[in-house]
Amino acid sequence: MKKNMASWLLNKKYWFTHFWIVSIISIVGLVYMGNATYNSAPPIADYKSKDGKIIISIEEIKKGQRIFHFRGLMNYGSFWGDGGERGPDYTAESLHATALAMQSFYAQQIKPGSVVQSDKLSQWKINLPQHKDAIIARVARELHTNTYDEATNTVVLNDAQVYAIKYLKHYYNQVFTNPLFPEAMHPDGYITDLDEIDNLSSFFFWGSWAAAANRPGENYSYTHNWPYDPMVGNKATAPVMGWSFLSIGLLFAGIMTLLYVYGQMREVPGDPLKIKPKKQILTTHDLENDLIRPTQRKTYKFFVFAIVLFVIQVFVGILSAMDFASPFAHAIADVLPFTILRSYHLLLQIYWFFMMWVGYTLFFLPRLSPVPKNQGKYIDILFYICVFVGVGGMIGIYLGQSGILTGDMAYWFGSQGWEFMELGRFFSFVMLFAFSMWIYLIYRGIKPWITKKTFWSIPAWLLWGSGIMVFFLFFGLFATVDTNFAITDYWRWMVVHMWVEVTFEVFTTVIVGYILVQLGFVTKKMAEKVIYLAVILFLITATIGVAHNFYWISKPTSVIALGSVFSTLQVLPLLLLTFDAYKMRRDGKDAYGNYINGNQKHLMDGVWLFVLGVNFWNIFGAGVLGSMINLPIINYYEHATYLTGNHAHAAMFGVKGNISLAGMLFVAQHLIKKEHWNPKLVRMSFWSLNIGVALMMFLDLFPAGLYQFMITLEEGLWYARTQEVITGTVFQTLTYFRSIGGLVFLIGTLSLAWFVISRAFMLKKETRTDKEVYDWSNSDNDWHENDRSMEDTLEVNPIFNKQ
Repeated sequence: MKKNMASWLLNKKYWFTHFWIVSIISIVGLVYMGNATYNSAPPIADYKSKDGKIIISIEEIKKGQRIFHFRGLMNYGSFWGDGGERGPDYTAESLHATALAMQSFYAQQIKPGSVVQSDKLSQWKINLPQHKDAIIARVARELHTNTYDEATNTVVLNDAQVYAIKYLKHYYNQVFTNPLFPEAMHPDGYITDLDEIDNLSSFFFWGSWAAAANRPGENYSYTHNWPYDPMVGNKATAPVMGWSFLSIGLLFAGIMTLLYVYGQMREVPGDPLKIKPKKQILTTHDLENDLIRPTQRKTYKFFVFAIVLFVIQVFVGILSAMDFASPFAHAIADVLPFTILRSYHLLLQIYWFFMMWVGYTLFFLPRLSPVPKNQGKYIDILFYICVFVGVGGMIGIYLGQSGILTGDMAYWFGSQGWEFMELGRFFSFVMLFAFSMWIYLIYRGIKPWITKKTFWSIPAWLLWGSGIMVFFLFFGLFATVDTNFAITDYWRWMVVHMWVEVTFEVFTTVIVGYILVQLGFVTKKMAEKVIYLAVILFLITATIGVAHNFYWISKPTSVIALGSVFSTLQVLPLLLLTFDAYKMRRDGKDAYGNYINGNQKHLMDGVWLFVLGVNFWNIFGAGVLGSMINLPIINYYEHATYLTGNHAHAAMFGVKGNISLAGMLFVAQHLIKKEHWNPKLVRMSFWSLNIGVALMMFLDLFPAGLYQFMITLEEGLWYARTQEVITGTVFQTLTYFRSIGGLVFLIGTLSLAWFVISRAFMLKKETRTDKEVYDWSNSDNDWHENDRSMEDTLEVNPIFNKQ
C-alpha cells in the first residue's frame, strides 16, 4: 500500500510521536508567550511632575488594583477590554477623559473660558476653531511620548497630564458618589471611601497611560494602540492588519490540506472512518434489566445539585439583563449589585458543568471494571466538599464584593475578583482539592485499563481528558491581585481559555465519542481514531491559540502573530465535526422509525438530540461566531463589545451545556425506572433551551454587538461603552426583545429541573449479582492493533461491528 499522510496519521505505531511533536510545539509556544509577558509588561512606576513631586505612587496603583478586584469591578466594567460590559471599559474611558482634560488645559492657556465642559465626555467643546486641531495633535503626541526611566522606575508627567490626573480623580469621585452623574455606577454609593476612589483612579490612569505611551523602540503603545480612539492617536497598526490577512491565507491552506488528507483516509483499505452503525441505534443494553451498582446510584445527587445551580444561574442571568432596561433593577441592585449577579452567573455556569461531568464520569467507571474498595464513600465525601465550595463560595463573593469583608479576609474568603475566577483564595484551594480527588477516583476505576496496548482507548481518554482539564486549573494559583495586571491576566487566560477552547473541547470530544459508541452510531475502533485526530488538532491549534486573548494586554507583535495564526486554524478540528453531521441526524431519525414500528425496544432520543446540539453549536457558535471576532483587525474594533458575549453564550451553553445535559440524561435513563421516564418533556426541554439561547443571541446580543461595533468605528470604544449607549433606547429595546428568548429558555430550564429533581425518588434499586458484566472489554481484539503491515492495520476487523 502506498504510504501517505493518512496512513501516517492512522497508524497507531506513530501516535506517541504525533503526541510528542504536538506537545513540544505547544509547550515551547506557551513558554515563549510567558517569557514575553513578563518581559514586555508595562512598568508600574511612580508618576512625578517636572519638579519631582510624586503625583501617583506605585503603592496607590497597587491599592487601586486590589479595590478593583475585591469589589468585583471587573464584572461591571473592563480593563484593557477584559471583564464585564455593563459599565465602561475603564482604560478607554480614562484615556479619553485624560485627553479631554489635557486639551482643556492647553485651550485655557491660549484663551481662558474657551472650553465648554459637560458631565458627558462626548459633549466637551473647545471654542477655538483655529487652534483646536493643533491642540488635539499636541495632546495625542504627548500621550504617546514615553518618559519612563528604568533606572529610577519613574515616569515624568508634564503640567497638562498632572492637571488631567486631578480631573480624573474628580471624575471617578462623581461616578461612585453622585447618583445624578451621567456615568454614575449603580447601586448608589457602591464605593464611598474617597481614598479608595483616588486609588482606583490611579490604577485606571496607569492602564490608560500604557494604552497610549509608546513601547520603547516602537511607534505603538504597550497595548498595540488599543483601544481605538482617533482623538488620542490610537489606530490599528500595520502588523495587526498584516497578520490578519496572512492568517486568512493560512486558513485556506489548512482547510485544503485537511480535506485532502481526509480524502486519503476515505480511500485506505477498510475505510476506517466510515460510520457503520448497528441496525438498532440510539439504545444501550436492555435498560429494564441493566445492572445498577451502588456507586452509580450515588452519582445522581451530583445531577440534582447541578440542576439546582443551573436554575439559580439562569435567574441571576435574568436579573443581570434587567439591569440594562428596567427601573425595577435598581431596587434589586441595592441588595444584589450587578457585580455580584454577574459573578454568580459566570461561576455557577462553570460549576454546574463540572458537577455533571463529575457525576457521569463516575457513573461510567463500574461499566468498565470492578468497583474499587471504598469508592462509594469517597464519592459521598467528594459531593459534600463540592457543595461546601459552591455554597461557601457564593456567600463569600457576596460578602467580599459588597464590602463586608475587606483586605486579606476579602482575598481569602470573599472574592478575588478576576472574571471567571472570583472565588476567594481559600475556596479555590478547596475546589482544586475536590477536583483532584475526582481525578483520583477516575484513576482508581480506569487503572485496570492503563496498559501500553490500551493507552489510546476511550476509557483511558476519560482519565486523560478529565486530568488535563483539572491540570490547567492550577495555573489560577499564579493569578494574584498584587501582580502587574498584564502578567496576572496571562495566567487567568491560561485557565479560562484552556478550559473553554482546549480542555473542555478535548473532554467534550471524548464524552461524545463514548456516548456515540454506546448508542451504536460508531464502532469503538472508529471512535478511537476520530477522538485521537480531533484531540491532536485541538491541542496544536487551541493551545497556542490562547494568544488571541493577549492581543491588547501588553504583548509584543510576535504574540499577536501567534494568536492570529493559531486561533484562525482552530476552525480545522471543528470542520471535522461537519462531515458526518447530516448522516448522524438521518440515522437518528431511522432509529426513531424502528422504535415506532416495534423493531427496537429502547430509544435514547433525548441524549441524541443534545449530542446533535453539541455538534451544531460547536460548528456555528464556536466555529463561525468565534472566527468572526478572532482576527486581530476585527478584534481590534470588536473587543469588549457585545459580540464577544454573543460568541460566549453560543460556545458555553451551546457546546459545554449541551454535552453536560447529554451525559446527565444518558445516566438518568439508566437509573430512572422506565415508567417514570418522560421523553416528550426531555425533547421539549431541548428545543426550549436551544431555541431560547438562539433567540437571546439574535434578538439582542448579536445586534447589540454590531451596534457597538459601528459606534466604535465612528467614535471609539470609549463612547460605545458609555451609559448613554448602554442604557439608551437601542439597548433597552433589544434587551426587551431578549426577554422573549429568556422566557423560552427559562421554560426549558424549569421543566428539566423539575424532571431531574422529582425523579431522584424514582431510581432503580441496586442490582446484586455474583456475576459482573462490563460494557467494554480491554482485550487486545477490542482496543489494540497488533504490529502488522499497514494494509492489515487499516483493515476493519469484523469484531468491531459486533459491539
